[in-house]
Amino acid sequence: MALPTIEIARTFGLTEAELMAQALQRFLLEKRREVMQERLEMLARYNVQTGEELEAAIGRGAVPEHPAWEDLITIENLEAALAELDEHLRDL
Repeated sequence: MALPTIEIARTFGLTEAELMAQALQRFLLEKRREVMQERLEMLARYNVQTGEELEAAIGRGAVPEHPAWEDLITIENLEAALAELDEHLRDL
């Protein structure tokens, strides 16, 4: 089944390319919001603002190493995902 993108674009006075660009931007922004939310929730568990602060807290023994190390790895992966999403958004 073909998507009726041309008809939808015309309804809103856009070209199909403009519609697709706006849709892609909204998609990337929503994915960025989801990743940011997950990152912030993980940082809040340890009452820190950054991955670096969490790593320092682990080193000081202020938080238990397990599962903090695993969470730190996840946070670093989320930060990499945010950087990639930001790059895609800049390229639009």
